Amino acid sequence: IQVTKRTVTGIRMEGREIPADIVVSNMDVVPTYRNLLPGQKAPEKTLNQERSSSAIIFYWGIRGEFPELDLHNIFFSDDYQREFRQIFEEKQTPEDPTIYVNISAKDQPADAPEGSENWFVMVNVPSNTGQHWDDQIARVRATVIKRLSHTLKRPIEALIEEEDYLDPRRIEARTFSFQGALYGAASNDKFAAFLRHPNFSGRIQNLFFCGGSVHPGGGIPLCLHSTKIVSELIPDAV
Repeated sequence: IQVTKRTVTGIRMEGREIPADIVVSNMDVVPTYRNLLPGQKAPEKTLNQERSSSAIIFYWGIRGEFPELDLHNIFFSDDYQREFRQIFEEKQTPEDPTIYVNISAKDQPADAPEGSENWFVMVNVPSNTGQHWDDQIARVRATVIKRLSHTLKRPIEALIEEEDYLDPRRIEARTFSFQGALYGAASNDKFAAFLRHPNFSGRIQNLFFCGGSVHPGGGIPLCLHSTKIVSELIPDAV
C-alpha cells in the first residue's frame, strides 16, 4: 500500500504501481500492517490483542449414508468449560472437543457421489503459537473418529475414502489470518467489540479495513457488515 504524506496514493504489486484515491484492505489487520504497510507506524496495542480460537477441520469423503444426520450436526463436549479452558488458557487442543459436522450433500445431493456423503468435520482449537500440530492433529482425528463411531454406531474410519485437512498453520498460510485465528482478536472480554481495529485508519487518510479481524467482528454476517460500514464511509472520504 503506497502512502505519501499520510495519504493513500495507490498500491504496488508485481513491480508496478497502481494509483488509487482509496484503498480497502480485506486482509487480516495484523499482516496488513506488517506486510503491506511496513514503513508506517502500527497500532501495536491493537495488533497485540489475544487472538481468537482457530480450528482443525477434516474433509472426509464418506462411503455410505447416515439418514440420522442433517445438514448441520453438533456433538457437544461433556465439559464445555474445560474445553474452552484448554483452548484459551492452556493453548492446547481439548481432550473432549465439541464436534461440528456439516454435510452439504444433505441439501445439495450433487455435492457427493450417489450413496456417499461429504463431511466437513470441525473442532475448536487454539490459534497457532508454536504447538506441535502434527501430534495434536493425529490425536484429535482419533478422538473424533472414536466419538462419532460410538455415537453413530458405525465404524467411521473404515468409511473414509478421501481425506484432507486444515489446521491453524494451513489456515494462516492460505488466508494470511494471523496465527490461523478464525475471528481475528479474541472476544473474551466484554469490551472486546469496542477494542477491535476500526474500519478506517486514524493516521492514513483514505485507507479502510474490512473483514473478520476488524470492527464489528468475525463470522460471515459480521464480515459482510464490515463491508457495508466501509461502503458508507467511502462517500464521505471522496
